[in-house]
Amino acid sequence: MYKVMIIDDEYYFREALKVSIPWEELGLEVCGEAKNGKDALEKVADLNPDIMIVDINMPIIDGLEFIQSVKETGIESKFIILTGHSEFNYAKQAVQLGVNNYILKPVNEEELISSLIEIKEIIKRETSIKFEFEGLKQQVRDSIPLLKDKLLNELLQGSLIPKENETLKKMEYLKINIKSDYYLVITIELDCGDDTNWDNEEKQLWKYAVSNISSEILDEKFIFDICYDIDDRICIIVGMDGTQNKGDFLTQLESRLELVRAAICKHLDFTITVGVGSEKAELFDIPVSYRESIIALKHKLTLGKNRIILYSLVAESGIKGTVFSGEYRSQLLMNIRTADEEEVNKLISQVFMRVRGENIHHQILFVVCIEMVAVCMEAMVEMGLRIEDVITKGSFNLVEEIQSKKSIAEMETWIKEIFMHTLETIKKNKISKASRLIEEVKKYISSNYQSSELSIDEIARNLFVNYAHLCFIFKRDAGVTINEYLTEFRIRKAKELFDSGNTLILDVASKVGYADASYFGKCFKKYYGLAPSKFIENIRKV
Repeated sequence: MYKVMIIDDEYYFREALKVSIPWEELGLEVCGEAKNGKDALEKVADLNPDIMIVDINMPIIDGLEFIQSVKETGIESKFIILTGHSEFNYAKQAVQLGVNNYILKPVNEEELISSLIEIKEIIKRETSIKFEFEGLKQQVRDSIPLLKDKLLNELLQGSLIPKENETLKKMEYLKINIKSDYYLVITIELDCGDDTNWDNEEKQLWKYAVSNISSEILDEKFIFDICYDIDDRICIIVGMDGTQNKGDFLTQLESRLELVRAAICKHLDFTITVGVGSEKAELFDIPVSYRESIIALKHKLTLGKNRIILYSLVAESGIKGTVFSGEYRSQLLMNIRTADEEEVNKLISQVFMRVRGENIHHQILFVVCIEMVAVCMEAMVEMGLRIEDVITKGSFNLVEEIQSKKSIAEMETWIKEIFMHTLETIKKNKISKASRLIEEVKKYISSNYQSSELSIDEIARNLFVNYAHLCFIFKRDAGVTINEYLTEFRIRKAKELFDSGNTLILDVASKVGYADASYFGKCFKKYYGLAPSKFIENIRKV
């Protein structure tokens, strides 16, 4: 039902109008009446009628003056003027006021009904258009955050055309800060590992929670825009005024980010790591700062998570040499061949201890992991194992697997698992008479390696095995000849003596079964890359 208000100073006319028009049939109802313009103005705000039938000639405030006053209040009613005058002057003024119809008294009921139906259709159309327009406006309002996020992502990725007026207009419309003198990018990553067990919806909720906390804490001091990059990290583009001291600005920013980190650590059940790029003087240099923030973030592999990492600090460290030396490689390979689980674990732990202690570049860490796994694979092939027997995962991509690890601890655990699984497979394949024979050979060598007279013939005689058969079985299952194994064993024992403080080369050579010190020196250098004297000199320097 549309509401109609009758405003006329004649009481009997108002009463007649209320009963002579079939209001309900027309989808209308009389919501109120007034005897003059003043009386009507006092009621109209509460009644809020859709249509007003107004007499022009009324005391105190006439019809046209009343309509003018209603228009000024912003009430959007339709008006039908009733008058006994037909002068053009009234009609012209009524049209200017937006009156929908002008009917002369005495009122023709059919004409009034027709006018009411016409106005009702106008209201329907306008309401429909208004709803559509409001719907479109709401769609625009709803899409603004998405449009802003998309444009900010394009800015971070460097895909916007610099100095393009249309681009700058879009950014201004979306209320993106383009007025600062300097910009830098902060990238926040949620420290969630494989054990977090979040589904996508939960991850989005936590991401929004982190965004809200970050916005609240930074909003007090900084101008910034926030979005999410293609890897679902939170990116904050901070603007800086040229009048601000850069050192003070960065100190304040780092302090605020520390508050963000501490708040999330305290109130949410996880931590974050924050990478901060360096400041740039141009809006379209923001991608450089963004890439720097990502590089800083990647250093959490070596520096640890739950911290603020500035690019300016990690950039100074540069890329240092590998911590996985040839010596480690040789020892690891030999211990895999002998299936020495304890020694393999110990060597891997030593490598990662050096990684943590020397704070190496994250890219070098990837290389170290690849080299270690490569040694394991080399041992597999050498012993006739298929990689698929050890690494049972359907599609194994070494680089992707390493890059998916979120911390040094994850990498260390993963690599140890590969080596342990390899050793288990080796052991399973060696539970046979032949493998027991090989173990006896190793045991015999361990007990008699100090004798310079030790030979394969002696080992075969003492183990009651044919010389040729023993050589064949050992080479087949151990992957090396008995002489190669004996040499590696003796040289490793020699290194242990040097490491424990024995600096007499002749004495060490004799203790590990070498009568010729010169030949011992050549063998030692072959395995460790250094002559014994040089090796001792290096130990003294440490």
